[in-house]
Amino acid sequence: MHLSRDFPYLITIFTLVFSTHYSRSGAAINTVEEFLDTLINSSRYDRRIRPFFDQRRACNVTMTIHINTISAINEVNMDYNTDLIFRQSWYDPRLNYSGTDWAAKSPEITLHYSLIDRIWVPDSFFRNAKEGKRSDITVPNRLIRVHRDGKVLYSQRLLLKLDCQMKLQKFPLDNQTCVVNIGSYGFATTDLAFFWDQASNISAIRVNEDLEMPDFVLSNHEAKYCNRTTATGSFACIEVHLSLQRNINLYLQQLYLPSTLIVALSFIAFWIDYKSHPARTLLSLLLIVTVTTKAEGIRSQLPRVSYIKAIDVWMSACLVFVFAGLLEYALVNVIARKGELRQQVRFSKEVIGNRLAQVHFYKKDGGHQSNAETMETLVHKTSNAERKLSGNTTNTHVHYSSMSNTNAPSQPTPQVVVSQPAQLAIAAKPVRDSAQFVDLISAVLFPVAFIVFNIIYWMVYLNMHVEYILK
Repeated sequence: MHLSRDFPYLITIFTLVFSTHYSRSGAAINTVEEFLDTLINSSRYDRRIRPFFDQRRACNVTMTIHINTISAINEVNMDYNTDLIFRQSWYDPRLNYSGTDWAAKSPEITLHYSLIDRIWVPDSFFRNAKEGKRSDITVPNRLIRVHRDGKVLYSQRLLLKLDCQMKLQKFPLDNQTCVVNIGSYGFATTDLAFFWDQASNISAIRVNEDLEMPDFVLSNHEAKYCNRTTATGSFACIEVHLSLQRNINLYLQQLYLPSTLIVALSFIAFWIDYKSHPARTLLSLLLIVTVTTKAEGIRSQLPRVSYIKAIDVWMSACLVFVFAGLLEYALVNVIARKGELRQQVRFSKEVIGNRLAQVHFYKKDGGHQSNAETMETLVHKTSNAERKLSGNTTNTHVHYSSMSNTNAPSQPTPQVVVSQPAQLAIAAKPVRDSAQFVDLISAVLFPVAFIVFNIIYWMVYLNMHVEYILK
């Protein structure tokens, strides 16, 4: 009885409550602000829960990257800077509003960047990033767009410093492959999957057409997948391979051409007279210092690696050629000094022999000079002859002839004295010719050896292939 009496009152209360809720729902779709408050209201939308969690399937996230700039490629720190636009798209059924009046009014809604904190977003991060920040000029460069079917587009502009493990065996004739590696930090592959957006046959990796780099040329880019398994599980991973070809023109102008001229200049020393000691020594020393300074300047711009680089081979070879030129000059001096010493010994022997022949002749002829006086004259003239080694053999011969005529006018001069100038001239030739011969051989052999080295160097390093193992 009481229930039958209270039933009309219950019906009235229920009708009033339903009418109030419906009027509020109808009022919510009249303005964008109230519609958004209803769409992402914390009472019906929990940003802590990923999409499709209740269905026990992974949320698929598609990505695209637009590279604006690549700069500051640093071989010492092995990193580079990039300015890129990173876009992510996924479906969130809780944001589907296709059944409302706003689906016809606005097929997609662009949200204010501050609302990104009120919806779920993937926990994607750049695995090889050293530094990074979002661009905030003039406002935070972030875009959030919700489609009526629940598709969410999240775009942001990022300024990143990324690690790039370089292989410098061929430097500066090398090509490098740098990577942009993106992965999920906390969600396993059963919860979150990453894919490159290849819709409409448009590449997921787009590069600014005006992109220029001082040392490199971007020859190719490729999108790849790299799912990783760690101690905490298997995680989604995608990456971009950027193929960078080093511009060799700069190094040809500032490195290879100057060092080649330095080596060629060292070959000029072979044509300078070996008796010009200051000129040849100073030239070789200056070239050695120049090559060493240039090599040290190059090494200061590169990391300390355990392997030998192409630039190390080149600069070491240039230093060896210049230093070998200095050693060649030392060898020429040794040969010249030994030759001069042999000439002096030979000349002294011939002079003493001539004097002994004259003494024997005087004794045989019964000359009136005493033996002591004859030996004193012999020693005196021998000493004078040795002091006149440099080109006075003809005068010595005349002096000897006059002396012999004075002492024995009626007898002819011994035959051995007449042949002395010719013998000295013949003995003097090999000294200079031997040293000049070594210089002549070096003037031909050194340039030929440097040309052969160039042929081998360029053939080896232009055809060498360095394998990149990207982890």
